[in-house]
Amino acid sequence: MSGIIGHLTYAILAHQIVLERAPQIARLIDEHQDSYLAGAYLGADVMTLPGGRCPECGGEYGYGGDFSGSCPKDRCPLHAYTLTFDGTTYTPQEIHRMFYGRSHLLFGWRNGQAKFGLQWSQLPSYFEAVITDTFTFYTQPERRVAYVMGWISHVIGDALIKSVQPGLDLYLLNGTYTPQNRPIQDLFSFHRFGKAECQLDWSDLMFNLVETPVESVQAHFMRLTEPRGQLAEKFPAGWSPKHEQLLYTVMGENRRYQKIRNLRLVQQLALGQMPHGLNCDAQLSQITGGLSFEEMMQMADTAGFRQTLAQIGETVAQFLTSISLNE
Repeated sequence: MSGIIGHLTYAILAHQIVLERAPQIARLIDEHQDSYLAGAYLGADVMTLPGGRCPECGGEYGYGGDFSGSCPKDRCPLHAYTLTFDGTTYTPQEIHRMFYGRSHLLFGWRNGQAKFGLQWSQLPSYFEAVITDTFTFYTQPERRVAYVMGWISHVIGDALIKSVQPGLDLYLLNGTYTPQNRPIQDLFSFHRFGKAECQLDWSDLMFNLVETPVESVQAHFMRLTEPRGQLAEKFPAGWSPKHEQLLYTVMGENRRYQKIRNLRLVQQLALGQMPHGLNCDAQLSQITGGLSFEEMMQMADTAGFRQTLAQIGETVAQFLTSISLNE
């Protein structure tokens, strides 16, 4: 499922709390909301790439290397997506292994990089160093700081919902975060939280965030630049500048492909009015074992999923409000 819906939800919830507690930070996020939301998704999930491409129509499908066997338009077998940079061809899986831990910090390290992973207790120092360096190395850095704050919401949200960091008491369908319950989480966040509670225009938010520029500060917080600033002083290990330019190419592809995915995701999450009530996409229902939309929402209510979202938003907000914006 999407990923983007959950991460935008965590970021928006955190922003709502920050409005009351840290007006200066809230104003910065308000002024650069698109960049904040871009950081909340694309600031971390650099594996947002196609799975396969149709050789006939050119359509791209799937996600991060995973794709069905044939094009849904003309049934032509799909060819696996690859990215060629500087004479080397990379699969999405290779990009995932190279970069995922670097953007998520706590988990997901591959290829012998686990020694560079952080502990939860180290995150405040890491985030503060990144924010300080952003002010140090950029003129008019506010947009980049908003992007960094969005990325922070992703790191915290993923750690909690995936139980990397203990703290959530959620059992929804068959666990806290599983392939089978993700449609329930997305449909609840999209409709109950986003549309009903906050009157969000998801299409508008998702369109605007992919129009934001590739942010070079991401290479810094992923330790893919030459070591510099407070981040290098506090965390001197794990820097790999040889992959900096590759990351920028990947980030451009992230934005390009997410534009395509956004249209499909909004369509898939849409509801239809049936005689017996609201109906969701058949594939999403199938993933949950055949649950109807109303059954999914009842299950989410029983599990306290809205309270879980509030808990994640609160934890993200605690990190954001602890950041000093003194340049």
